[in-house]
Amino acid sequence: MNRDESVYAILHEILNEQQDLLRKISPEIYTHQIPSLDGSTIGGHTRHIIEFLEVLLNSYHTNQINYDDRQRNLELEKNPEKAIQIISEILAGINLPNKNLIINQTVGTISLEIPTNFFRELLYNIEHCIHHQALIKVAFNEIKISHLLNKNFGIAPSTIQYRETQNLN
Repeated sequence: MNRDESVYAILHEILNEQQDLLRKISPEIYTHQIPSLDGSTIGGHTRHIIEFLEVLLNSYHTNQINYDDRQRNLELEKNPEKAIQIISEILAGINLPNKNLIINQTVGTISLEIPTNFFRELLYNIEHCIHHQALIKVAFNEIKISHLLNKNFGIAPSTIQYRETQNLN
């Protein structure tokens, strides 16, 4: 597997795992507010993951990325079946060739334009997914359904590799 295929393989694995997890829970669990996460929901974190990937895909042809310019589609937050469907659509369309892009970001009153590329942003989205999956894992732990999670859900691949090396010693 070459380097380009690897980034796609990692993203596909992470998103397939997200879909598998959503198939295991009810809409009530998906929308349950988690006190330790300031009232956010599994659905809210799933929507956030999806919308960042949608921004990247929609930006591919314009060459301009702005992650703040998201739809904030509440149906994705409330309907796990819709989230599963959109993740499938993302997976079907994400294997695009690398190309240069510009990321636009406003921080306070400062507007930034930073050169980037599609693969760099795919990697960013992988890390972003893992971060939100870690928060989803907190939700599963809090509502006592962590037995539904893969043991490595929400853990960065480098951390998994490190832990495996530590177990060998």
